[in-house]
Amino acid sequence: MSRKKPEDRRVVRTRRTVIYTFLLILIFMYISAHAQLEEERAQAQQAETLGTGNAVQAGLAAGQEENGEQVMEQEKGDGKAEGQEGLILNPEDMWCLILTNAQYPIPEDYLPVLKEVPGQGQSVDERIYDPLMEMLSDMKEQGLSPVVCSGYRTLDKQEMLFNRKVSAYVKQGYSMEEANQMARRLLSIPGSGEHCLGLAVDIYCESYRKLEAGFADTKEGKWLREHCWDYGFILRYDQGKEELTGIDYEPWHFRYVGKAAAQYLKETGMCLEEFYIEESLYG
Repeated sequence: MSRKKPEDRRVVRTRRTVIYTFLLILIFMYISAHAQLEEERAQAQQAETLGTGNAVQAGLAAGQEENGEQVMEQEKGDGKAEGQEGLILNPEDMWCLILTNAQYPIPEDYLPVLKEVPGQGQSVDERIYDPLMEMLSDMKEQGLSPVVCSGYRTLDKQEMLFNRKVSAYVKQGYSMEEANQMARRLLSIPGSGEHCLGLAVDIYCESYRKLEAGFADTKEGKWLREHCWDYGFILRYDQGKEELTGIDYEPWHFRYVGKAAAQYLKETGMCLEEFYIEESLYG
């Protein structure tokens, strides 16, 4: 077997070196390309994730903004509804909302400026004169015949009327205590009372000249119940409110409270005592 020459061995080694070097270069190129591809894939995945996250955040932000706007609009709407439902009380209007009953007497120094109702022999607080005359005039234009049979009363007159009623019950056989309690259901006790404010009137008609429940069935009584609110008056002692007002049903007794308050009381069905409770006006 022949042996290779040294020159041949050098050629073989050179070829092997070239081949190995070329293979190493190919391996490094493959590894580099693969690494670059993996990096590009990772970047693309990260970008996609970030894009999705940004989209979600943007969606959430838009939703929050929209919800915020809806809440603000709802709050605005609620505020508007509340304002519409309630009654704004102005200090300058409180004179016609004075409450007097058995628990709340009239101040001793209270003295209204009076104005006489023409042809009726009665007077009222001059501040309710115009709305009262407008109401009576409109009734007459409808062919009705209202009569103001009672307006302002002094405390002396009120005391006289109350004591006379108590005496009448005593004569019927009731005890003084019973007579007093029964009179309180029909008349305000001395020192209190709507008529002493000059803000209330009793009205009957030519065809029914009695202050009795039957007045409610007359044309005048029905008209007043339906329209008195439009002039700032309320049916002060209505049916179903006896325990609150302390006074029996009086379909002839109308009290001025102002147009806004009258309309509010009509819509809510409250009496003046309930209104005071709702508005926390009790002192």
